[in-house]
Amino acid sequence: MFSISKRIATVFLFLTVPAFSQAPATPQDHHKLVRLEGIEVAGTRFPQESIIKISGLKIGQMINDETLKEASGRLTSTGLIKGIDYGYNIVPGRPGVLLSMKVFDEGPLLPVRILPESAAEPIWNCLRSADPIFTAEMPNTERAIHFYSVNIARCVEKSGAPKARVSAVVACDGTGKSISIDFHVSALDSR
Repeated sequence: MFSISKRIATVFLFLTVPAFSQAPATPQDHHKLVRLEGIEVAGTRFPQESIIKISGLKIGQMINDETLKEASGRLTSTGLIKGIDYGYNIVPGRPGVLLSMKVFDEGPLLPVRILPESAAEPIWNCLRSADPIFTAEMPNTERAIHFYSVNIARCVEKSGAPKARVSAVVACDGTGKSISIDFHVSALDSR
């Protein structure tokens, strides 16, 4: 079995081994399409299904470096994931590759609250039914706050409630240390 490893961080792509061959890499190697036969996910607190769903990758599709950069971009754009290492495992005699992804979660994590508390439970139920990636802890990143805000608003709209505004506040203690991220849901005036 051959193994090819790559790392995608938020900004950089580090190539550690030429893609798809043992010969020196050529520009064409990185563009060569191969069939995705399977995906393994490790290193994250999130369920494998959530990582695969957000990546947009599908078993059976043709992938290359560009496809994986796009998938990694979708994952890191949530603000919940800092970076991804990935490698292709080529099994002789079988078409396609097995993609191994090591996911690096963003941190540190803060508790999440949805306010008013009377609205919290149905919104949490909606978020978790959409994807278990939504937990009551999240990193204090602008992209993570945006990701949660957009999906909270979607859940409020889906419930049939009047239009609402979702605003996020990072609550701090007396020393200025962040202690939680509060999402305030308020009804918009329908005038």
